[in-house]
Amino acid sequence: MADAAPRRIAFQGERGAYGDEATGAFFGASVTRIPCPTFRDVFEAVARGSVDGGVVPMESALAGPVAEVVDLLLEFTPPIAGELRLRVRHCLLAPPGRTLEGLTRALSHPQALAQCGAWLRKHHLQPVPEANTAVAARRVAQEALEGTAAIASRTAAELYGLTVLAEDIADSPDNATRFLAVGTAVPPNLGPRWKTSLVLTLDNGPGALAGVLSAFASQGVNVARLESRPGGVRAWDYRWCLDVDGAEDSAPVKSALSQARSLCTSLQVLGSYAISG
Repeated sequence: MADAAPRRIAFQGERGAYGDEATGAFFGASVTRIPCPTFRDVFEAVARGSVDGGVVPMESALAGPVAEVVDLLLEFTPPIAGELRLRVRHCLLAPPGRTLEGLTRALSHPQALAQCGAWLRKHHLQPVPEANTAVAARRVAQEALEGTAAIASRTAAELYGLTVLAEDIADSPDNATRFLAVGTAVPPNLGPRWKTSLVLTLDNGPGALAGVLSAFASQGVNVARLESRPGGVRAWDYRWCLDVDGAEDSAPVKSALSQARSLCTSLQVLGSYAISG
């Protein structure tokens, strides 16, 4: 019996981007990876069923949540199939034969440039924003601009024939990004830990949010993430996004959700999923 065709998984960026690396880490080397220009394109592809799933960055350990992705999750509400914490190892890439001493500027995504800011200043390199890290690497490889390097992954160096002049150049050794798999394709080999994501709205009164948080605390459920996003209907109305530790069908989370629902004007579970890495 023939093996099933590789699943099609969308990610934002180009081959060699960190989203590309996360897709491979989630689903394995044989998965068919579909690059998309924007995060919205990823969600739209998942919604219309032209791909089996998507991989999107939810949060940077250094820069915080990716607000656009959070808002798209609330807009499209796809199934969340898993979480991956990917170590981000920025490298300085240049065409073969170039040296660090001959460089004057570095191209990359603005977030990558910010994460390597101290290193760039130390080496007197001007940061130049690009659409993403892989685009920067491809441009440096194709145009071979004088004095120009890219900050991207080692995978991007291999794809575009560039030399790694320096590795692990981020200012913090804890540089990592939390990616989500969205859609119907569930990544294999996820770990034993589970998380549940939800969004809720509250009456704007004293202690409303505290009551919801107390419902989880009373059941020993840790709230791992809490942030507010605009409600999208009336000015100054907000939606609260929570990640709590544990599976939705576990007794503590189930009980906490039951209590929380009685305190909210609306509560929706966005996904309950296992964590890898």
